[in-house]
Amino acid sequence: MANLSSIILPVLKEMEESYLKDQLLKFLPVQEESFSKIEKSFNQLTSKVQDKDRLQHFFHSWSQTNNSAMTVAGISNRMTMLVHKNQPIADEKALLHSITSLNRIVDEDLAVVGRILHSQLFYTMATNICTDDDWLSRKYLKQSAYDFKAWKDQNSLRNKDIMIALLTTLIHEIYTHGEVEFILPKFQSWLVNDYNFSEEECEKTLAWISVHCGPTEKNHFFFAVNSIFHYAKAMNIDLESYDLEPIIKEYLAKKSAVMEDIMEVEALSF
Repeated sequence: MANLSSIILPVLKEMEESYLKDQLLKFLPVQEESFSKIEKSFNQLTSKVQDKDRLQHFFHSWSQTNNSAMTVAGISNRMTMLVHKNQPIADEKALLHSITSLNRIVDEDLAVVGRILHSQLFYTMATNICTDDDWLSRKYLKQSAYDFKAWKDQNSLRNKDIMIALLTTLIHEIYTHGEVEFILPKFQSWLVNDYNFSEEECEKTLAWISVHCGPTEKNHFFFAVNSIFHYAKAMNIDLESYDLEPIIKEYLAKKSAVMEDIMEVEALSF
């Protein structure tokens, strides 16, 4: 049976040999405690018909761990600001390649390719399952979800070192690849068997998950890899001076805390 590790690790092994690959293969496989908590939460969610209040907390708070398009766009802005402010750049062409690779991560999200914003797809999914869009209310935001997004935004938009932002994006993309592949069959079975959705209704409702499956998130991960290598060249950065362990551990610890929190029996508002 597929789990997060079994989905993520084969992708890492496709990478060309590098320090980055070594770090990912060293530190991601040992995060089984966090992976297990996340898997358990999705298994619990899709095991039966859920109380509407729980669904509303789930979709609002879960959305805060997935909304990354604006963050990636913000990182891109930070990189172009280096040129705008005449900051020292060792290789401007490499910086352009880094930005170009980074922006490919959000083409689908922002409807640059395709015809619909992915935020609209998430809205459709959550609203169809919750039966209305009350889940958008901030009263359904769990503190742990608020903390996750605040940490991710700090790393990506406020840390003075843009490389930290790119490495955080890298971890987000490879994790998200694992998540969507892991949950799609569970959500499909759940909606058909427990909520009596037709196959057509199920397909429409779960479009946000299915469009991220297959090559989509996997490609996003490799775009993040390319962006990192080009940025390192552009700014004359030694990647081996960076330790990915703290970013990997913090990302997955905070993500698993959110998923545990939103599946508690008693849902508390933020």
